[in-house]
Order: sequence, then C-alpha cells, then structure tokens
Amino acid sequence: MSSAVVTRPAGAWTRARRAATARRVLPHLPLAVMMAAYVVHFCSLSISVFDGYGDPPFDMALFDQGIWLLSRFHAPFVTVMGRDMFGDHTCFILLLVVPLYWIWPHAQLLLVLQTLLLAGAAVPVYLVARRYLRSTVLATAMAGVYLLNPALQNGNLEQFHPEAFSVMGVALAIYAALEWRPRLLVGAVIVCLMVKQDAGMLIMPLGLWVAWRRDRRWGLGIFAAAAAWQAVAFEVIVYAFLGTTSFQADRIPFGGMGGVLRTFFFHATTFWRYALGGHRPFYLWQMGVSVGWMFVLAPEVAAVAVLSFLENYLSQFPYQHQIIYHYSLPLVPVLVLGTVWAISRRRSATSRAALTFVSFGCALVACVVWGLAPFSVHKYPHWSPDSPEVHDINAVEKALPADAVVSAWYPYVAHIDHRVRVYMWPTPFYAVDWHLYEHPGARLPFADQIQYLFLPAGGGGSPQVFASIAAQFRVVEHVGDVYLYRRVPGAGPAASGSPGSGAAPAADGSPGSAAAPAAGAGG
Repeated sequence: MSSAVVTRPAGAWTRARRAATARRVLPHLPLAVMMAAYVVHFCSLSISVFDGYGDPPFDMALFDQGIWLLSRFHAPFVTVMGRDMFGDHTCFILLLVVPLYWIWPHAQLLLVLQTLLLAGAAVPVYLVARRYLRSTVLATAMAGVYLLNPALQNGNLEQFHPEAFSVMGVALAIYAALEWRPRLLVGAVIVCLMVKQDAGMLIMPLGLWVAWRRDRRWGLGIFAAAAAWQAVAFEVIVYAFLGTTSFQADRIPFGGMGGVLRTFFFHATTFWRYALGGHRPFYLWQMGVSVGWMFVLAPEVAAVAVLSFLENYLSQFPYQHQIIYHYSLPLVPVLVLGTVWAISRRRSATSRAALTFVSFGCALVACVVWGLAPFSVHKYPHWSPDSPEVHDINAVEKALPADAVVSAWYPYVAHIDHRVRVYMWPTPFYAVDWHLYEHPGARLPFADQIQYLFLPAGGGGSPQVFASIAAQFRVVEHVGDVYLYRRVPGAGPAASGSPGSGAAPAADGSPGSAAAPAAGAGG
C-alpha cells in the first residue's frame, strides 16, 4: 500500500494565518481607534495652547524648569516659585523623565507624555472590563466611559502635572489587584507613591481591599508601606527641603484633621453647612454622573478613592473641588473601574449590557456638556500660535540671551524657563507666590541681580513696581506691545550673591549648595 501526503499550498497557509491574526486583532481595533483619536486631539490641543502662550508658569514652568535643571546636572531649585521641586512635591517619578530631556528638551514633551499616560490608562480599564463583563463590546464601551470623562480631559489641558503618572499607576494597581498579579501590583504601587507626598490616600484603601479580597499579608503590607511612605514624605523629605511640613496645611478646614473629626462628631450643623457649601455638591454630582453613578451598586472598588475624594471635597482650596483642575485626575480610573466592578456583579448579561450603556450614555452627555472633546460645548480659549500677538512675543523672545537672569510676565515664563534663574514678574522686585509666601510684596535681596525684564506694555499688570525701577533699564527689543529691557550699566549690581547653606534659598534665590551656578551662568 502507498500513502499520499496531502499538503496545502503556501498561499493557503498565509491566508489562514492572516485570518487568525485578524480574528485576534480586529475586536480590539475600536479601542485603538478611540485611544489614537484621544491622543491626536489632546496632544495637538495642549501643544497649541502652549505655543499660544496659554500655559501659565504655575504649574507648567515649575516642572519644566525643574526637569531641565536635573537634565543639566543642577539641583532642581525652581526659581519661578523659590522652592526645590522635590520639596514642593515629592515627585521623584519625574526622574524617569530626565533622560528624555537629553533627547528633546522641550516643554511640549511633558504635554505629549501626559496625554499618552492618560490615554494609556484606558488599556487596564479595557482588560478589566473584558474579563469581568465577559464582552469585548462592553469593555470597549467602558474604555469609552473613561476617555470621555470631563475631569480627565480638563486635567489633561491644565498644563502638566505628575498626577498623570498616578492615573496610569492606580489603573494598573487595581487591574493587578483584581487579576491578582502581586509583582505588577507592587510595581504600580511604587509608581503611585513616587508621584506625590499624599499618594498614600489612594494606596492605603487599596491595600485594605487587597487584604479583604485577595491576600491579607500582601494587603496589610501595602497599607503599612503607603502609610509609612506618606509620613516620611511629609515629615522628613518635605521638611528637609522647606523647613516645614505645614506649607499647605491651611487647605484642611477646622484647623486640621483633628478639627475636622471634632466638628463632624460634636458640631454636625457646622460641618454639614461647610460640606454643602460652595462648589462641593456640584463637584460630587459631576464626578458621579460622569460614570452614571453605577459604582454605587457595589461600591467596594470605587471606595479606593474615598480618602482622596474627601481630601478634594473638604479642602478650603476651591480648585480641589472643581473638575477643571488636575486634583481629580487620579480619581477617574478608580471610579470607572469601580463602575466595571459594580456592573459585573449583575448576574444577567442583559442587565450588565444595559447598565454599561447607561454609563456610556451619561459619560457622553457629560463630555458634551463639560468636556473638551471636538464635539463638546466648551472650547479651550487660547491664542492661535499663528496669531499676531504670539508672533510679537516670539520675535522679542529671540533677543533674550539664553543665560540671562530675567524676570518675565506670567504668560511668558513657561517659554523661557530653561535657564538657571528666571522669575515671575514682579518677583523679585515685589514678591508674589515666592518660597513659602511668607513675605508677600517684599523686595527680595537679589532684585539688583536681574539683568533683563521681559514684559508687555504697561508694566505687566504691575505698573507701580515697573515705574519704581524703570530708570534702571532700557529697551533693547520691542515688537508691538512686547518689550525686552536690559539693565543699564552702573544702575545696580548684576553679580551673584554668596551662596547660602542647606536647602534654603540663598541671597540670589538659587539653592544653597556648592553646585548652584552664579547668576547669568548658562545651564
């Protein structure tokens, strides 16, 4: 007997492989399209806002100058605010960004990176939803709920903030906790803790959830590590840089956490009058309705955000309870993943689908009303980079030496902060938002070291301050209503003062260390 071997033509195998690949890839294509659309829109919009001088130095220049200084091997003493970048916030995660500044040292890099991080967090949302909702279509809808969130979109456009890393970090941490991948969980927790000194407010509740639902030892270990790191961040690191841990303690109402608890238990009327005042109830409504309030059906995962939400909600600083600011960014993935978890508790596939699309519908309406998508009602106001006003500023900026010590008008600072010393006008002639804000309006000791002023006509909103020093400067460049002034020789010293000691600012406003360069030295 003889046997024949049946072989397929090579073309048939190729077609079969392509078909198999298509079956694996095509279901995920809608997610890729949504993420790509988000990245393209928000990268182009955020760069357009920056190029149109729409990003103020608080907080764009704070991180841009600090990272640039590190990339040039200087201490990250940010002269725009008069504090070390790591004392202002323990954002050690930004050390990972420093090598990128060796390749492309531009503020726009931070804006692109932020958008990529925020968009990327849709992936763990999608993976969790696909697993727990048992549907690729529903998982795609939940990723859409995340990307449509108006708090996410508004935070994306509020300059650059390290909280973008928290968004990705906490999304991965919850994914790892739900899927029980301990190593990934630990890595994601470390990322979150390296973002900011109060990141433990998100991680401690997550540790308790892990202890309850997954592994007691791991969960309690995460809780303890987060609590310990937060204590070290405030009491050791921030104190070492600033000499205080209470720089922003006035944001906590009723005199601190003890006062909050006493007022809640013993003066309930006072507490609730405060809690229901201002923007707070509307903030609560916006955060909840943007995901359709579905997380209340089974709130255990969404409860990971409870401490951070209360920190924002009860703060005396009004920015914290408005979705147009970055403080709400880390809450978004928690609420969306909490919504996925809550919907997944429904036994019926029909009810899971219905609740998912109700959540998606609410997210879409919220995006239209409060978001910044192309189809949203509101548009982000800014000058076009091609406008005459921007052309005038750019023309004058070219005449500013790269190593000059300069005080510049608020909108200009973020474009000229790649230097060792740059100040936000009218600082240092009249201190505004400087160091710990302890001497507002004071003339700082190094005012006579300013070599250039970069201002609009009329003294940049401080005409009296400008009038008091105008005789010391002369115009060296002028286009439209934008002026560059240089100190008149002999009008005042422009050499560096002697360095200080420790972490306190020296007489010239630079960090008190031997590594601090002299005034006018390029970085």
